[in-house]
Amino acid sequence: MTIDLDKAKVTKLFLYLKEGKFLSQNSPSKSEKALFAYLEHHFETLHEYFSYIDIELVLGNGYAYFASSENKEKRLEQIYELIDYLNFFYNYSPMFDVGFHFLLSDIEEKLKENLTLDLRLKKIKTISGDTLHAKLRSLVSKLEKRGFIGCEDEYLQSYVVLNSFTYLTAFYDAIEIKE
Repeated sequence: MTIDLDKAKVTKLFLYLKEGKFLSQNSPSKSEKALFAYLEHHFETLHEYFSYIDIELVLGNGYAYFASSENKEKRLEQIYELIDYLNFFYNYSPMFDVGFHFLLSDIEEKLKENLTLDLRLKKIKTISGDTLHAKLRSLVSKLEKRGFIGCEDEYLQSYVVLNSFTYLTAFYDAIEIKE
């Protein structure tokens, strides 16, 4: 098998995606945007390359990730966790979706006046922090580490929802609750 790929870029791509992160086209990071453009341009070759080492590279609508059939229990736990996060953010704003911009300070203000939102935050067991701000930072950090939101400005603590978020919403929308 002869593969004509940039070794440094393939290595960066592998290191980025191997931890279960998503790479999005609309990331505020220039290096992530460039990496996504490289992936998109060379997708067929990269897909073949990674499948050769038993890794499935998936390209969605403006995002990419490694799919895995291993450790399904861990993946289910992560999905339950992400559903709680979605529930919180949808309660914060029904407009919370790809391209949505938000500040941590805006969420803090809304939490002070919205009891339901505060209860949703308290329900999330996987976040840490002693203060409201620390808990929110922990929550946002978890989504940022997975590649679902991106930090636009660290000083202002402003964020944008990335294309990979459609992966979560598709899963969330597919859940059917029977009464």
